Order: sequence, then C-alpha cells, then structure tokens
Amino acid sequence: MNRLLLAALCAVAFAASPALARQAPPPVPGVPGITSNLQWRVERIGENHWKLIGDVEVEKDNLKISADEMEIFTDKDLLTAKGNVTLTTLTERISAESLEFNIKTKLGTFYHASGSSQIEDNPKKRKNQFGAQETQVLFYGEMIEKIGYRKYRITKGGFTTCVQANPRWMMTSSSVVVNVNHYAMLKNAVIKVKGVPVLYLPVVYYPINKEDRATGFLLPMYGTSSLRGHTLSNAFFFALGRSQDATAMYDYFSKTGYGYGGEFRRVATGGSNANLRFYRLNEHPITYNDPVTGAERSQAGRQSYQLNGSMIQNLPFGLKARAQGSYFSSATVQQTYSTNVLTATYNTRGASGGVSGTWGSYGAGVSLDRNETFYSSSYSIVSGNTPSLSFSRKEQPLFGTPVYFNLGSTYANIVYQSVSTSADGTRTPYDTGLGRFDFTPRIRFPFTKWPFFTINSTLTWFFTRWNQSLDASGARILTPVDRRYFNLGAQFTGPVFNKVWNTPGGRYAEKIKHAVEPWFNVQRVTAVDNIAQIPKLTYWDTIIGGTTQVQFGLNNRFYAKRLLNGVAAQSKQIFSVGLRQTYYTDARAAAVDPAYQSNLYLPATRPQKMSPIALDANVSPTDSLSASFRTEYNTYLSTYLSFSASGNYRAGDWLVTSTGWSKRNYSIGGLGLSSINHYLNHDTSVSVNQG
Repeated sequence: MNRLLLAALCAVAFAASPALARQAPPPVPGVPGITSNLQWRVERIGENHWKLIGDVEVEKDNLKISADEMEIFTDKDLLTAKGNVTLTTLTERISAESLEFNIKTKLGTFYHASGSSQIEDNPKKRKNQFGAQETQVLFYGEMIEKIGYRKYRITKGGFTTCVQANPRWMMTSSSVVVNVNHYAMLKNAVIKVKGVPVLYLPVVYYPINKEDRATGFLLPMYGTSSLRGHTLSNAFFFALGRSQDATAMYDYFSKTGYGYGGEFRRVATGGSNANLRFYRLNEHPITYNDPVTGAERSQAGRQSYQLNGSMIQNLPFGLKARAQGSYFSSATVQQTYSTNVLTATYNTRGASGGVSGTWGSYGAGVSLDRNETFYSSSYSIVSGNTPSLSFSRKEQPLFGTPVYFNLGSTYANIVYQSVSTSADGTRTPYDTGLGRFDFTPRIRFPFTKWPFFTINSTLTWFFTRWNQSLDASGARILTPVDRRYFNLGAQFTGPVFNKVWNTPGGRYAEKIKHAVEPWFNVQRVTAVDNIAQIPKLTYWDTIIGGTTQVQFGLNNRFYAKRLLNGVAAQSKQIFSVGLRQTYYTDARAAAVDPAYQSNLYLPATRPQKMSPIALDANVSPTDSLSASFRTEYNTYLSTYLSFSASGNYRAGDWLVTSTGWSKRNYSIGGLGLSSINHYLNHDTSVSVNQG
C-alpha cells in the first residue's frame, strides 16, 4: 500500500495542444497515479523500478522536479534524475547535471549544481528590503547536499547574498554549510570581489537573517598608513532583539598600538531611541619622519578616548528626555586617526541634555550643555549652561478679549572660560561665567479687520538679574545687578497690492499671484540707567535703552496654486524678494542690532544712524528645490559689506544635497575695505536600503 501511495504522489506536468488540454490525460498502464502528457514515455524495469524518459516533470506538495530522464525506486523512496535537472519550491530553485533525491524526506544530492533561495520564507510577504528585488542567497558547487529544510552542504563551491546579475562579491570554500535565514559556515574561505581574491580566512561564520540582524563576527578589515602602519580591525555584533543591538570592536596598529571600544543602539516605540559609541586608544612611544620637512620626530606614549552618543526617551507625565554628546580627550588624536574628513577637522567637543514637557498652554524644562572649541593646540573656549531652567506660557487671549498674553522665564548658570594649555598639558582657565535670570511677559493687540492693511502692536516688559556686576573700572564684582525696561512696538503692513493671473490647463500652476507689501515698524526701548554696571556676554546684555527704531521695507511675493500629489490645488510661495533698512535715534543701537550682520563687524568710526540696506531673495519652485540670497549695502561707505547664498535639493527619501557661500568685508579706519572671510561649504546625504 505504501508503495502505491508513493507512486501516486508523483504527478506529471501536462503540456499538450489546446485541444488535448480539454481532455483528461490517459493513464499509463502499470504505474498507478502517474499520467502521460504525451511528451515522455514510461518503462518498467522491475517490480519497484520505473524509468521515465523525455520532458519529465514530477510534483509532490509544493515541490517540482524536472529532467530529461528520471528513475523511481518505490521500495527505496528514491528518485534519480539526469540531464537539465531542476528542483523548484515556493522559495528555492536548484539546477544540476544529475540528482539523487529521497521522495519521502525531500532531501538529496545535486551534482555540478547552482541555485538560489529566498531569505524570507513567506513568499506572500511584501519584499521591500532591497527595493523590488527578492532578498536571496545564491550558491553553487561541485556537489550540493540538501540536508534539511532550506539547509545545504556545499563541496568546492561558494555563495553570495549579492543579487546582481554579476555579483560584486562571493565567498568560495572547500566546504560550506548554508542554513538559509540563519547562517553560513565556511572552511578555508576565500573572499572574492568582482572575481578577484582579496582575503583568505580559515573559518568564517556569516549570518543570514531575514531581519538582516544576527549575532556573530563581522568581516575583518585591513589597511595600511605611514603613521599607523598595518591595521587589522574586527568586531563582534550582538543582536539583542528586534529593537536593540551592540557591537564590540578591536583595532591593531603595527606602529602605534591598539584600540578597542563598543557601540549600543536602541530604537523603541513612540520615537524613543539611543545610540552610544565609546572608543579607547592606547599608543606606545614612536619615532617617525615629518611628512613636510622629513625631519625625525618622536612621540611619547599616550592614552585617549572618544565618546559619542544621542538619546531620546519618553517619560511619564508628558515629559521627554534628550541627550547628545561628542567628546574626545585629545583634539590631536581626533584629527590624526579619523578617516572621516569632517570629523578630522571638527574642533568642538561637548555634551548636552535635558528634560522638557508641555501641559496645555504651559511648558517647562531643564537642560545642561557644555562645549569646548579649540582654536589652536594651546587655546580654547568653554561655553554652555549648567544648568538652564525655563518656564513659559503660550500666547492666549486675555480674559476673552482680542488682546493676547504670553510670558517666558529662564534661569541660566552661564559657563564661559578662556583656556590656555601649556606644552606639558596643563590647562589654565580664565572664567567669566555668571548666573542670569530673565522674566519676559508680553501683551499683543492685532488689528486685522482690513485684509489689505494690518497692525500688530506689542508691549513687552524685560526684567533681568545678573549675580555679578561691573564696578567703575569695569572689573567684575560679586554684587547682583538688575535691569528693567519696556519695549513698545507696532508693525504696519500695507496697503497690499495683488495681481492674479489665471492659467487654466497650465503645466506648472492654475494661478499665479503677485503681492506687493510695503511695511514699516516703530519700536521704542525705554531708558536703561545702569548699563555701565551690566556684564556683557551676549547680545541681550548690550541693549541700548532710551532709543527709538524705525524699520521700513518692501516685499514682493509670488504665489503659485498647484496640484500637490494629485490632490486639490494649494497656494504656495515660490519666489520673494525684499528690501529693508532701519533708522536709529542712537547710533550705538545700530552697532549691536543682530538683524544686520555687517554692523557687528564694522568698526564704529563714524556715527551711523542708518543701518545697511539689506536685500533678501528666496526661490522655491518645487517642494524639492529651494535657494536663497542675501546682501547688505552700507550707505555711508557706498559699498557692499556682505554676501551669502545657499541652495538645497531633495530627491525623494534617498538624496539631500545643499551648498552655501558667504563673503564678509570690514572697514579699516572707516576708509578702505579688506576681506575678513570667504567660505564655501557643501553637504550631501545619501540613504539606501531604508536608511
């Protein structure tokens, strides 16, 4: 009975003409359950031995075997095949010259074979890890033994997970065990890149996981440099679950020493995540030749470390914690050993963190930050807040009236140190930090009854207390000082003139709108009598009281009403250009106005109650492309003092690129001009395989 069932499980693919396809295939006498598709013939060799010759196909469950010639031994559950042998299932395909296969266990041996198997064992699951391609393991060998469910032993062959037509890399070995969706174990392995052998390893454990995450050693890396000598690096990866992992790493440098470290990553629900990396370097004394002069130099042994990380964590009661840091113990080591150009030129180390939350219209937070910027190997500046406490109330109507009220308050222990470092590493700080408390309530009354003319008037009270002050000679003393003043302002916009062009059926937009907006602001700051006693660290410490400012300008804006993502047309600003200038009743206020950058770098060699004329232009024809330009023209010197431009482009979620340019001039003795700086910067970010 068992023999009859085994024979019945073998079915033949029926490939006949359309006329024959509508008829039931005739049975083959003597072979129960096997039918003929008129493409092959059956020979009975013995009682339990059948031979099938021609275009043969046999099926069992979701498994199909095809060949030019096939023999079935029903008493041994054995199937042999030769000539264009192919085995296919829902997730794998193997081609070979010949095959020995157990029909019952579905295991067997392929000779001179090659094949592929999907890493994801659910063929109906959406494939998106590598775009539209399947995630597969490709393998070949003189002999491939199927020794388990999706498990193979390969003799004198190799495998790769690169699914290109011509794989970029391949691992070859005398013996390979491939357990799809788990691992590959190789002995006497040779790693080939584009067919060229690049590395031999006696044993390799290679993770193969549908989640692309599995515990094991990463591939070692080798390099060489004139300073470090030969470099050999390796790391061990720990998959700690679906949401977190860790990596331990070790580097050997033949000339300088060794380094070791670790990395931890975590991604949780609700936006919480963490990423922490630590690395320690131990260097022994070395002697080397200066790459510029060729002179022989020596370097003492030293130990250094780097710590980088970031964290966001949701907390109870609507709170959220944030932290980030980039700290190195030696700026020289940071710039010498880093292979990343940006990291090698980065001259700031520090850390910041805090906890904040919002409850309705109220918000509060506490934060700490401390950063040190190195301007040379012997001079740096430390700045930050340790800590900073804040409390605020969002703008809300006052007692149901059209008058709006909001407030903000901050206490900060401001850190500011100039640090000198001697040749032996001794650091000498000069501390000018202090504590400051700010309280700022504001009332705003908007007049928006007319769409072509609006007025926004505000009244703000500023109160600030410093825990130190200046004496008559300008020296710091431990005596608190307060500052109080009102800032009364009114912003007038209009009358606004509009022109609309209807472009129905236009390829770019349905409508184009041009708006011309003249505007002017008036601002009065009440007197500050004790300005000479106030320590000055930031712009907010240099407010000039008893002054009136009148700002005026003209804005030109262009809007386009376009279809966005196939939905209804929406209006979007695509271009704007504006001019502005400010008049000050006190020329000292012009020198500290941050709205005009060139003022801050132009020596006050003559009274300047008029600010430079600033021109700002912005263009954004699409959501993926934008650019801006700004220049400032000084009417006293009749010349341009600063220029800046930037552009950004985004291509979907995989490419973001930006470029910036700036140039600033300053006056010598109020007469001639000389360039103070000129910068060009560019940044490109490419994201593949979903990050």
